[in-house]
Amino acid sequence: MIQTQLSSLKLSEWIETRNTLQKYAQMVGALRENFSSPHPHWWHISLRVSDKGLTTTPLPRDKTNRGQTFEIILDLVNHYLLIESNFREAKTIKLTGQSLSALCEETCSLISDIGVSFPIHKERFEDGKAGEYDETAVEEYWKSLKEISRILNTFRSTLRSERSPIQLWPHHFDLAMSWFSGRLIPGKDPKDAEAAEEQMMFGFSTGDDSIPDPYFYITAYPVPDSFSNFEMPLGARWVNDSFQGAVMMYEDYINSKNPEVTLLNYFRTFQKAGAALMK
Repeated sequence: MIQTQLSSLKLSEWIETRNTLQKYAQMVGALRENFSSPHPHWWHISLRVSDKGLTTTPLPRDKTNRGQTFEIILDLVNHYLLIESNFREAKTIKLTGQSLSALCEETCSLISDIGVSFPIHKERFEDGKAGEYDETAVEEYWKSLKEISRILNTFRSTLRSERSPIQLWPHHFDLAMSWFSGRLIPGKDPKDAEAAEEQMMFGFSTGDDSIPDPYFYITAYPVPDSFSNFEMPLGARWVNDSFQGAVMMYEDYINSKNPEVTLLNYFRTFQKAGAALMK
């Protein structure tokens, strides 16, 4: 297989663009939430990876026209916010680093233009400061995100029991999936799926205050006793500060001899160890 050449994504080199993109994703996630039925694991606020970028997936126009759907896409290839539907022509907004409030106003106006009415709390998106939007940096991030999504889907396909979609969480801007052991946590209300279901999470972050460069993470809820007491894959380490779990730096992944094998081994080794402790 030909290996995809990926950039380092060193956060200090594109953090302003990352922050702009994250704000845009948070707005699109809020729009998805407005048109989606609530899910106990909050999957109705996350975005999905598509061929073009990040998408809400098709949303119903309203309760009386369920066959009519529209979709909001952050096109990270051509740098547009797209509003596509099966009942009107597509609408586009060029992404330039415009302020969040400006993008929100124009997006809401275009959604209204295609005949969709909805309530949105615009005060959440009153940030009027223009940001940085480096198209090259976005394209490099998108290339990496697509490849990581593909590998996560390969890993997901090998797991039994319930699994979440591969999804991007706008609040932390991480791409992740969850695997559920099928067991309920003693002492938790079994009707509260978010709090009661034993699970492991596998994801990719562009970096944050605790780890200021891109990294992969694995954690569990609840974290099993002795989860870290085994021989970890090369490049993995256990952390206990901002969260409890395993971390592998993205830089180690792209510089490994076979990045796909390295990442799959990281995910599979910890999933196997966690599943054994969850029995």
